[in-house]
Amino acid sequence: ELAKRGSVHGSLVVSKSQTAGKGRLGRSFASMSDDGLYFSVMLRPEVSPEHLAGLTLVAALAASKAIQNICGITPSIKWPNDIYVNNKKVVGILTEAGTDYVVIGIGINVNTKSFDKSIEATATSIYLETGTNVAKEELLMEILSQLNDLYDTFVASKDLSFLVKDYNQGLGSLNKEVFIIPQQLTLTSHNPSLIDTSALEAVLCLGIDKDGNLVCKDSKEELHYVNSGEVSLRTK
Repeated sequence: ELAKRGSVHGSLVVSKSQTAGKGRLGRSFASMSDDGLYFSVMLRPEVSPEHLAGLTLVAALAASKAIQNICGITPSIKWPNDIYVNNKKVVGILTEAGTDYVVIGIGINVNTKSFDKSIEATATSIYLETGTNVAKEELLMEILSQLNDLYDTFVASKDLSFLVKDYNQGLGSLNKEVFIIPQQLTLTSHNPSLIDTSALEAVLCLGIDKDGNLVCKDSKEELHYVNSGEVSLRTK
């Protein structure tokens, strides 16, 4: 709403909690506690529309670097926009574009001590992984600092070549077999782990390319370039 009213590039909104947190493909992001960090950054990038999708990967790398620097743990990125620690989700990112703006929404489980039974097997927090309470303001400032530096390079670049190496180093599925799940299947399930992949062929994840596509190789040695808007990903 602020973006539509003409708010300035770089506007930031931070909340102690959110009652309607959402993720990709209509999924939700639980965030009723003030133990988490929930914020949105509004940007007005002067780049071509087809280049905007890369901002999701920029945000994921910024958050991953910040968590490593502030919290002393090494998270993994689940392409294109989630961050995991020990195979459990700790960060969700959603990028949405308007007519002349982009909003990057980030939700982080920071000092959460427990989760609802429905998600405790798939969600974690920085506190649960480290046993230490993290200063949310400090983490926020580090994320914004990382995002600022990466964003400036993103706007000046024609593609994502500048972050491919760092992103792939943090990619949890790199050199592992994964299932590429078509969107028609993901849209019917709010829990991707319940989707039946028995009819799908596992492919080898080779990382992202300069356009942010996930590059995979099948059993016939053929390469597939996967766009984030079309699929979900699950490690075999």
